[in-house]
Amino acid sequence: MAWLVETTQRHRLLKPTLFAVVVVAAGVAMVLGWTLWVLLLAVLVPLLVAVAQRPQRGVLVFVALVPFDGLRALGTLPGVIDGWKQAFIVVLLVLTFVCPAEARASEHRRVPSWVSAFVALLALGLLSAIFVGGTTAVVGLRISYFDALIAVVIWRCPFSRKERDQLVTVLLAVGIVTSLVGVWQQIVGHASLHELGYEYDETIRFTEGFRLRSFSTFNQPFPFALFLMVIVLLVLPFALSDPKRLRSKVFFLATPLFAAALVLTYVRAAFLGLAIGLLYLAFHRYKILVYGIPLVLVAMLFIPTGTSFTRAFTHRESLTARTTSWDQRFELLADNPLGSGIGTTGAAAEKAAELLNEDEDLAFQPDNSYLKVAFELGVLGLWLFVVMLITMFLYTRDVERRTVDPDRHLAAGFSALLLAVMAASTVATYFEMVPEIQLFWVMTGVIATVAPRLPDRPAVTGPTGIPVS
Repeated sequence: MAWLVETTQRHRLLKPTLFAVVVVAAGVAMVLGWTLWVLLLAVLVPLLVAVAQRPQRGVLVFVALVPFDGLRALGTLPGVIDGWKQAFIVVLLVLTFVCPAEARASEHRRVPSWVSAFVALLALGLLSAIFVGGTTAVVGLRISYFDALIAVVIWRCPFSRKERDQLVTVLLAVGIVTSLVGVWQQIVGHASLHELGYEYDETIRFTEGFRLRSFSTFNQPFPFALFLMVIVLLVLPFALSDPKRLRSKVFFLATPLFAAALVLTYVRAAFLGLAIGLLYLAFHRYKILVYGIPLVLVAMLFIPTGTSFTRAFTHRESLTARTTSWDQRFELLADNPLGSGIGTTGAAAEKAAELLNEDEDLAFQPDNSYLKVAFELGVLGLWLFVVMLITMFLYTRDVERRTVDPDRHLAAGFSALLLAVMAASTVATYFEMVPEIQLFWVMTGVIATVAPRLPDRPAVTGPTGIPVS
């Protein structure tokens, strides 16, 4: 006992001493011109300590940062930062094994029903990677499967109810910031954005009538628009359930901002997905949204024809180009129903070509998540992918039935988002976009841990064979 008291007193004396040493070292570093590094460490060290104690905090930080990944397109950041998302996820995964026991899940739980389809899809991808080999296989596996590890992090260290509420708040805050940036881009124009470092035909894009498409802090307009779709569908159920809360009032006030930013992206996939998700919420649980349908229809009647907005959403050139390329690929799929291999289309093929110093323009862009899987992993891969999505939706509906407010609203929002993703994926490669794929697996992990089912336990019987409760 005396040893314990002596040790405690020694540590109490060391704390002010250590603090003094740190202050002196920081002062010397600032005198030597390392002020930026001192400030950076002053933020990162306490953050790392907090995340090490509870990895859930790291997931929230990740969610807040990943929508700003597109700022790398400015070219002002060092190249080593390109892999920050993967490094962040790996660190979080490692911390789930060393964090305090109270931060981890304590009970045995049954894995969600959709895991079987995902594991089978992963096994098919790994098998395909063996035959493809090289950089293409590695990049394809990373883009298609790596981000699912964030769901593993959450499965091992589930969010508390407070952290789930904080997740919604973080999404709303980031949505407002990115929307403001998107509207600001329309004010300053494409020339000023190009002077900042953004490239034409890569990040800076135009629609019918030479109208700039807002991309905000993303690398292109498409992920920005789909991100706004995610924000609206996940936050709206909470706002409708508790309209007097400050966060709900902020959301309602920001709704015109979201709408303006979304319109200025001119991305039809986001409008399609948002419409499907809102209709689901309206007829499934939040009946007040039904009254908004006639208002939207009436508003559409007053949109003048011939404007850049109407031309952008009615012209068929992009759709015709997509269907033509799909027809050409369908012939290859018929000849090879097992697919061309993981990483041979979409963003993975483009990234692999960049790493191999090949022509990136030759990479086929399917602009359809279902066809991307079919072209790479064949008919079996497509079937597993569809089964996984449908099973996820059914599982989320089951979670919604087994939970109470506010978790019920979270599950309802994710159910709507899943339907929106399924719809948007017909005209966009949703599952290779940043931050859509990362947020998808974050929400998947959160929903899987809201109300996990416990494993079936054999009944305990008494001496007479009668079950004992």
